[in-house]
Amino acid sequence: MYAAMYQGVEGFQVRAGDDGHHRQLVADAAAIMAGRYPAATHRRACYDLVLKYDGAEVMPFSWRDHRGGAASGRTTDAADVAELNRDLLDSDAIVMFVDGAELVNDPGAARSAGRLSSHVLRALHSRERYLTPVVIAITKCDLVDLGDARVHTMLGGPLRELTGAIRASRHVQGAVVRVSCGPSPLNVTQPVLFTLRCGLLGMGERLATAAGRFSAAAEAAAGRDTLPGRFIARRRRTPDSGSLAVQLRRNAERAYQDLLVLIPPAERLDRLLRDVETF
Repeated sequence: MYAAMYQGVEGFQVRAGDDGHHRQLVADAAAIMAGRYPAATHRRACYDLVLKYDGAEVMPFSWRDHRGGAASGRTTDAADVAELNRDLLDSDAIVMFVDGAELVNDPGAARSAGRLSSHVLRALHSRERYLTPVVIAITKCDLVDLGDARVHTMLGGPLRELTGAIRASRHVQGAVVRVSCGPSPLNVTQPVLFTLRCGLLGMGERLATAAGRFSAAAEAAAGRDTLPGRFIARRRRTPDSGSLAVQLRRNAERAYQDLLVLIPPAERLDRLLRDVETF
């Protein structure tokens, strides 16, 4: 994902703030493209990244990567589980990776996926007031026959409770993305683009609310602007209502202009993600 997004996708680019992280991720991607896979994640890692659109910075974000097997039954480290649950509650978006080849070929994999799903479910129930995008990324899909109906059943079965809860929720936006890495990658940018689209929409809603609030406050301040009030404010050396109205109008205009900047990338993301399976 990082290497593809760093090279750029339809005007979008992601860049790590730390040069060491950048070099590490690019080197790992080059190895994967050559068929050499890095060791499984052994601990939680956090990457501070920034989303750019047409060369301009749009939104900073952090990617928190948990170690393979955390809370899925392949680890007994309680610290891993506690850390994962904290991030599930704090994060603005959740990407849950499920090994598609294991689900098809290993009978025990369904139980592991179910245990991980239960952690995500509990976190979603605890944050019902917050709009949360959840992407279920089914990996290694090049190793299974997606044309086989039985395979689709095996991939979706352990996730049915989670997907059903997401469909029934009014505050969660869900998506399923089938992913492959290696020399012929498939859909590797879709999970992050889907979550960033939701982030842009959330930022846009906050800016629209702020612009409306500043505009209303400016009108109220202008209504209180009187000649006696100006004399009193001057004597007290405080801003008068007229000056306050001007500043509030500037704040509203600044929020509105920031909102306008988000519209082109949000519209472009809508087009890029129109084939993503959402629920």
